[in-house]
Amino acid sequence: MELKEYYQIIKKNISVVIYTTLIAVVVVYAWSVKKSETYSASLLLNISRTETQSTADYRYDQFYRLQADEKFAETIVEWLKSPGVAKDIFEKAGVESDKKSMRQLGKSLQAEKLSSEIVGVKFSTQTEDEARKIAGALASVASEKTKGLNSETRDPNWFAVNMTNLVILKNTQDLRINLGIAALIGIFIGMLLAFGKHYISEDK
Repeated sequence: MELKEYYQIIKKNISVVIYTTLIAVVVVYAWSVKKSETYSASLLLNISRTETQSTADYRYDQFYRLQADEKFAETIVEWLKSPGVAKDIFEKAGVESDKKSMRQLGKSLQAEKLSSEIVGVKFSTQTEDEARKIAGALASVASEKTKGLNSETRDPNWFAVNMTNLVILKNTQDLRINLGIAALIGIFIGMLLAFGKHYISEDK
């Protein structure tokens, strides 16, 4: 098939290309506007010790302490992936969570172990005030669960969790770039649909 034939097919089905492009642009515009009205928050949970072993015997060195801290950091990450813990955090912050599904609750907080003593947490909210409330509730719930875990061990108050480096930023979108990319994708998909429509009509 020659280039001229491709041109004729697109020209004949130009409405398909135009409508597909417009739909892509409208969808991306709506997404960009909605996204720009939200906030992203990031914080760190630092793992520390409230007490140390006081003994003349060699029972515990720095290497094993770091190993224990690393395992506890993994425990915190798993806590924050739990829908139940996420629900407790939202309720303590006074943020509505009843409309969220189990899957949404489990993914609402993105926790990652950054080092043996640091866990990074990220989440999105509708307002800056809501982000601050969730961050405070998150630190409170993590601390409460840590105290509960400590109470079950022979070394009470062993671990402690503190929140630091809270950063809250409004999500910004470059509308021109987003719409430009949407238009290109819309044109490409529209051309595929135009060729598909042509070949289907040829077969009939």
